[in-house]
Amino acid sequence: MAKNFHTDNKAFMLYKDWEDIFQALDSSEEIGELVMALFAYAKRGETPKLSGGTKIAFLMMRAAIERDGIAWEEMCAQRSECGKKGGRPKKSDESGNTDEKAEQTAASADNAEEKPQGINDTAEKPKAFSQTKRFSEKAKKADKDIDIDKDKDTDKDIDKDKDKDKAIDKEKKKDAGTAESVVRSFGTHKNIMLTSEQYNELESRCRSVGLSLESYISKLSQWLFTKGRHCTDPYRIISGWLDNDSKRKTAAKPKERQGCDLSWYDDFAMNVDLSKFL
Repeated sequence: MAKNFHTDNKAFMLYKDWEDIFQALDSSEEIGELVMALFAYAKRGETPKLSGGTKIAFLMMRAAIERDGIAWEEMCAQRSECGKKGGRPKKSDESGNTDEKAEQTAASADNAEEKPQGINDTAEKPKAFSQTKRFSEKAKKADKDIDIDKDKDTDKDIDKDKDKDKAIDKEKKKDAGTAESVVRSFGTHKNIMLTSEQYNELESRCRSVGLSLESYISKLSQWLFTKGRHCTDPYRIISGWLDNDSKRKTAAKPKERQGCDLSWYDDFAMNVDLSKFL
């Protein structure tokens, strides 16, 4: 039965470079929440509901746990296949004729004792020689078959190693994509945690309406520092401010002139320079 690393593996790996991710979290409560989430996924395959920096950190660590778990399952499968084959048979069993040869040797000894003295045994020698030659050929054939089986097993192991390398490369690419979402600190007091994707999105939105993202970050950073608080989801707060300010800025624009404004036509007729049209 195939092994499942969630239920059958008794341990999972914690990497040293994860220390920076834990330190980037806002509070010890978030660190504890992240640790419990890692245990829930490694032991039962559960993905808890997280938010903000805790969710991003969990996604990065989950990818590493899953990669290690797949490697462990493949190793267990290879050991299981080796156990089913039972290893290489003993030399005495490779030819399949050891017991038969022993019985024939014992029978020849008994016949030699029963024969009267003076009987010529020359006629029996060719038969014994042909039997020995036949047994030797069988033994060589059996050894050749074993070598062929070994080559097949070697080819299978090579294919498995290739598949394993492909899986590792796939996980590396996946980790590289996740690495782009590393949390960074912003603001005057470095207490605003945003991913590169979140920062780029907010900056693009601010630029499209003529606003400054740095002013929002500085404002939130100073307020959190003054109040002695931590913000678990600064992206949501800044995004809300940006939506409100964008609506106000759009509403403050002067309305376009209506097509039925006759006073405008009257003013145009009184002040137009007719010399331009002559």
